[in-house]
Amino acid sequence: MPIWSAQFTAEELHVVVAEAAHAGLPVAAHAHGTEGIRSAVEAGVTTIEHCTWIDQDGFRLIEDVVDEIAAKGIHVCPAASPDWRGFAQRFGAERAETMFGGLRSMRERGVSLITGTDAGVSRAVFDDFVSSLEFFVHLGCTPPEIVDLATQRTAEALGLTDTGTLIPGHRADLLVVRGDPLRDLQALRAVRLVMAAGRVHR
Repeated sequence: MPIWSAQFTAEELHVVVAEAAHAGLPVAAHAHGTEGIRSAVEAGVTTIEHCTWIDQDGFRLIEDVVDEIAAKGIHVCPAASPDWRGFAQRFGAERAETMFGGLRSMRERGVSLITGTDAGVSRAVFDDFVSSLEFFVHLGCTPPEIVDLATQRTAEALGLTDTGTLIPGHRADLLVVRGDPLRDLQALRAVRLVMAAGRVHR
């Protein structure tokens, strides 16, 4: 099946979203294709992974659907690979910039972007999340915005209400680094300590 083909109709996705709501669960739609994105938005999913607006003729971003994504508060996770820079080398600079430009346009139109990767597939490793975060610099985000995306905003999008911020009552999930990632994301590579739920991991 071509990557742009939708595997579910909007009606089927409505059922998925309704059943998930009964169970108190979010729904993530893995959608590259424009028609699949449109159906996911109509159904009211929680997040859309990739959201690259591909159709059989190239890329086709629909601005009305982008505005609906923003209005419904649907979060978009580009799932940027740490090797995102290599996309231009493999598929061409013009094609890469068209795809990246679509994500940039969504951000400018008020769509909530969140962080995440496709780690586990080809060229998407588990141990270089910082390179994936650097993709958001390419979209025009500042380091403070990116840190917020990677912590509070993504936690909220996933319904994780006890993490993502350092406030009383939340889990003690901490990353201690050498340097200031609010000025330079490279500081995130100089990890001094990881704490998960109050337990230190070195």
